[in-house]
Amino acid sequence: MTLVETGLRRRAASLEELREAGRLVVALEGHTICLLAENGSVYAVDNRCPHMGFPLHRGSVSDGILTCHWHHARFDLCTGGTFDQWADELRRFPVEVDGDDVYVDLTPPRDRVAHQRKRLQVGLERDISLVIAKAAIVLVEANPDGSDAFRAGLDFGVRRRGGGWFRGLTTLSCLMNLVPRLEGE
Repeated sequence: MTLVETGLRRRAASLEELREAGRLVVALEGHTICLLAENGSVYAVDNRCPHMGFPLHRGSVSDGILTCHWHHARFDLCTGGTFDQWADELRRFPVEVDGDDVYVDLTPPRDRVAHQRKRLQVGLERDISLVIAKAAIVLVEANPDGSDAFRAGLDFGVRRRGGGWFRGLTTLSCLMNLVPRLEGE
């Protein structure tokens, strides 16, 4: 096996210890990671459920699907993909095993903002307020004037002017006019 040599590759645990426990929670440079040994494979995922933050090490695994026990969000361990439209994808970390050492690559995701732009569209199209709110928070953190989130809402609302979006566009425009007068908190 060829090991990825990055500055963010860290030893997380011994393979023997992980196999005995089945799952371990490790802290690596500000990340709380759940290591799982399932069917001969090793997985590393963010220990917080992307839906509401429940610790995933308390969940269950069956047929390669990790289920959070709080709201029953389900995630594919191989891809991190979710089976539930109201939950975001699960962050996976690349894992490499070298002898008895399990290494995790902590390289950050490519573009968190672009991902949340897509999630905002999904939330708007499917009317999932939690997905909309979480995406808008990330977009406003990246662009404090709020124009990124506003533009997405405006584009969506203009395409769907009927069905209540007349009032929604008015509310959205009023809020955008208030943003410069609001404090960050």
